[in-house]
Amino acid sequence: MSLIFEPSTERQIQTLARSLPQALLLTGADGAGLLTTAKYLAGPALAGIIQPTNKDGQADASGVIRINQIRDLRQYTRGITNNQTVYIIDDADKMNHQTQNAFLKLLEEPSRNVHFILTSHQPNLLLPTIMSRVERLTIRPISEEASRLLLAKYRQLDTTAIAQIMFLASGRPALISRLAGKPSELADIGAIIKDSQALISGPMSDRLTVAARYTDRKDTLELLRYSILLVQNAAAKNSTPAIIDKLARLSETYERIAANGNIKLQLTALIA
Repeated sequence: MSLIFEPSTERQIQTLARSLPQALLLTGADGAGLLTTAKYLAGPALAGIIQPTNKDGQADASGVIRINQIRDLRQYTRGITNNQTVYIIDDADKMNHQTQNAFLKLLEEPSRNVHFILTSHQPNLLLPTIMSRVERLTIRPISEEASRLLLAKYRQLDTTAIAQIMFLASGRPALISRLAGKPSELADIGAIIKDSQALISGPMSDRLTVAARYTDRKDTLELLRYSILLVQNAAAKNSTPAIIDKLARLSETYERIAANGNIKLQLTALIA
């Protein structure tokens, strides 16, 4: 595998690789390496990857998985095959309810030797009926020692860049590799960190400005993720009731927005 995994997670992955269930859901934070893990588990049996697309049908991480993609998948998996085949549904939570119901039929009427691996950073958006039919594996963050071991492969990084990546990635191996391979992305994330700092400790005018600027769900969750990380670091140094309360409110806001809550209303409630 090209990623480093937390030991108990790696043991589970190796067990699953020997006997893949009919349907498996991989979950974890953005940057945990879900798709890489799915490809490893599928191995040479990988028959196709279903990913979100834009209105023109081109792969687009900000797009959706469309019902025609699932209908095509149904055609591919019809009939009997003696060979094991695996299909990956990447970012499965990008299916709307109608599309999820169409996919549910594939789980309810499994074809022999056909397996599905779903990935999702927001599994709470998947229908309970789908969740009840999949085996679930959460990709846990790796340790600080393992993170430094992974970063040691990138000899061009100076100590400042390493410290930044260690903080920003927080044990997410795919994100560590991406930031280490493209240090220019550190600047982009740095902008989100500044917004996070303003959100948690800036004057009300700055907090309102940040709240008004974030309307995309994925970007907002990233903003809140780094805000939580900053407060957690502060709590580790000096855990006061005010810091604990702030961490609880940030975590609650994150969960509500992840569960498809109204972004504007939740951010407004957070800073009120």
